[in-house]
Amino acid sequence: MRPVNDQILAVVYGGYSSEVEISVKSGKSVARWLRNAGRNVYEVLLSLDGWWAITPSGDGTERKWPIDRNDFSFTPDGGEKICFDKVFIIIHGDPGENGRLQAYFEMLSIAYVGCSSQCATIAFDKYACKSYLRDSGTFLARDIMLRRNEPYRPEDIIARTGLPAFVKPCGGGSSFGVTKIRSTEELDGALRTAFSESDTVIIEQCLYGREIDCAVYEDSLGPHALPLIEIIPRNEFFDYDAKYNGASSELCPAPLPAEDRTVIQNEAVRIFRRLGCKGLVRMDFIYGPDNRPYFLEVNPNPGMTESSLVPQMVRAAGMTMEDFLTGLIDRAGED
Repeated sequence: MRPVNDQILAVVYGGYSSEVEISVKSGKSVARWLRNAGRNVYEVLLSLDGWWAITPSGDGTERKWPIDRNDFSFTPDGGEKICFDKVFIIIHGDPGENGRLQAYFEMLSIAYVGCSSQCATIAFDKYACKSYLRDSGTFLARDIMLRRNEPYRPEDIIARTGLPAFVKPCGGGSSFGVTKIRSTEELDGALRTAFSESDTVIIEQCLYGREIDCAVYEDSLGPHALPLIEIIPRNEFFDYDAKYNGASSELCPAPLPAEDRTVIQNEAVRIFRRLGCKGLVRMDFIYGPDNRPYFLEVNPNPGMTESSLVPQMVRAAGMTMEDFLTGLIDRAGED
């Protein structure tokens, strides 16, 4: 392995899901921060029409070079073949958050930031992740899972979850395909919306409380929780508009008593260990009036735009994004 500052890094973004636009913005932010830290970085775009290494042209535009998927390399015109030492995956959704891309890099023995393929597969699927935690002492909302074309009785589902309820794709993020329903009659339409994003859907009890997010990262001393953020959406819930178009207030650090912050952060670290996470993840909780943190989901590749939640947490912790990200990339492949 080359010395740290000589390593060739790939920041991989794009993907095949509805979250492509956010992934590209996150990826370009990560690449910029790593370059600011003096690292040798190439951007790699994964799209349905191919995998491409992105290089700047002299006229201010960008050029695309096809990635050789046999060894994850590329060869610019008249140049030498470029192979990557480490990878920072910043794809939201398929194939970079659900374990598929992680398995590819594991087969090639290329180190990457983040959860293993097995862990990412479990963590990305909302129902699978909750099932993995169900007997571990984690507080969870009541739920039911459906597969595409599986028969169901709406009254049986609502009897389990109550109303209102959330209907969500099991695999997906950025609140694409999520609907809050208030009557049994709304269930069919909400399921159609959710199945447009995923082959499996979770219908979940609506929890009441404060929406709190906590990111956990790992260094040589183990996992650590970053400062909490409280989400106060101006819409019905923390939907796409609230996340990316300013329709919410985000308070960091969350205005909670110190003992409540400790409860949530300790639970996030415990879940990180329970799932076998690596690198960096972000977890969403509802902190109920009973002073219990109810786990909603984990994001194996959280957003990394300037305004995303994790960069806000990092700054609140007194770190720069350059130092934080280089710490993650330097640790990749050490275990």
